[in-house]
Amino acid sequence: MMLIRRDPLLKKQILTIAGPAMGEMIMYMIIGVVDIAVVGRLGAAPLAAVSLGAEVFYALVLFLESLAIGSNILVAQAKGANDPDKIRIYTAHTLIIALLLGIIAQLVGLFYGPAFLGLFSVEPDVYAQALDYLRITFAIAPFALMLYMTNAVFRGLGRTDLPMIIATIVNIVNVVGDIVLVYGLAGFPKMGVAGAAAATAVAHVLGWVLALMVLFSLDQVRPQIRDFLSPKWQSFRDIFSLGIPNVVEQFFNITSHLISIFLLVYLGTLQFATHQLAVNVESISYMPGLGITIAATTLVGQAVGARDPRSARRFAQGCIELGLITMGFFALIFALVPSWVASLFTNDPEIITLAEIVIRIAALEQLTIAFSFVLSGVLKGSGNTRTPMFISTGFTWLFRIPMLYVLVRIWSVPLQYIWFLFVIDWLLRSLVYLVLYRRQHWLRPAYEDTSTDQE
Repeated sequence: MMLIRRDPLLKKQILTIAGPAMGEMIMYMIIGVVDIAVVGRLGAAPLAAVSLGAEVFYALVLFLESLAIGSNILVAQAKGANDPDKIRIYTAHTLIIALLLGIIAQLVGLFYGPAFLGLFSVEPDVYAQALDYLRITFAIAPFALMLYMTNAVFRGLGRTDLPMIIATIVNIVNVVGDIVLVYGLAGFPKMGVAGAAAATAVAHVLGWVLALMVLFSLDQVRPQIRDFLSPKWQSFRDIFSLGIPNVVEQFFNITSHLISIFLLVYLGTLQFATHQLAVNVESISYMPGLGITIAATTLVGQAVGARDPRSARRFAQGCIELGLITMGFFALIFALVPSWVASLFTNDPEIITLAEIVIRIAALEQLTIAFSFVLSGVLKGSGNTRTPMFISTGFTWLFRIPMLYVLVRIWSVPLQYIWFLFVIDWLLRSLVYLVLYRRQHWLRPAYEDTSTDQE
């Protein structure tokens, strides 16, 4: 019998963290959907401008935010060790880093935004409106970074409910702001694309205010003034040493994504459109997997901090089982009713016919994706962020991209064979993670003497 069936408390502990984490992701995804839905009624140019502007803004901000995994891990381990001083110190240093990175993103976006947009071959009208969007959103980049990185502290504490609640409020404000400012209602001027950007900006600033209010209301987290005035360089090094591998991983993921799109365009309009549809379909199944991955990082991190290898092993196994069950459920749906799933995204019969095959192939990789996701979270929770980086970067750049080039540009195979490549890729990754998991080297930090951690 599975561990989560024998241990109901374990299942509750995992879902308490994973559920709100999924909710937060859904809320922020809805922000982009609402922006596009509202602006889309103004015409093709405004729709293209918001889509392009949002792509550039979130790509840079979320790329820098990926450093926050270091804060997540360290806060989780400090909580497990019942060390409120370390929690407070790492929280203060996270806010300092977020502010500095936010200012960097702000300056880069404001001064180099036109150059970024110039990389895309868009019409002058789209370029001008996208630039308006970037000027407004990058102006609040420091607030956005501080909001997202503060959420990482909450996740480390196991309080994923707080980011979800804040994200819900941010979403409501963004929806109302979009409708009022884009269309010029309630006495406000009609701002179009700039209105969508302003709504996003106001919502993020409000989210930052709420996050700080909650942060400073928690006794175990609230930083002292001296923590900001006399920062400890070792604390910065701790965060960066764990966070930089994740930043590198995200960088190579982003660039490989762009290269993949560049190659897949050669398949033709029908096959490329079908591929994008299948990617969107699969992104839905990713959400529970990513939520459980966050739970794995947090719970294993807390167990490692408490020097409790038994609990670390228990949390890891429970997260693996729950990840396999949830993404296995999507695998069944993809395998049994792929055409129905595709019809939720399009009514084009040609796309649905091809998507039926591709989505059924995608069902084959759901379990290996779940296993790889969760084991990545387990390793990160133990303080090992380098191994997931090497696995992700290695398989992407030494296997997936070269094989994708061969299949598309040399052999000119149809789309379904491309997706079989993805299935093999995830299978190989999961086998590597399985070997690492069984070796149990990731448990070593949980056996270390707490005296070695004293500063």
